[in-house]
Amino acid sequence: MLTQGYPPLLTVSQASDLTGMSKKYLNKLRKSGTVRVYTMLGGYHRFYRDDLVEHLGLKEDNNGRRTS
Repeated sequence: MLTQGYPPLLTVSQASDLTGMSKKYLNKLRKSGTVRVYTMLGGYHRFYRDDLVEHLGLKEDNNGRRTS
């Protein structure tokens, strides 16, 4: 699966690995409110994995292969 091995809440590094987007661009999306994030105690942010996949329009078929 595309998201196999990734937890539901992603650090910016994990989100970057999953999406192929730069950390800087992901933080830009976060600050603009384009993608939903969870703000942890201390101000750390986690990206919702499923929201990132949906935002990118990435889908998986039943065999775990990525489709567009």
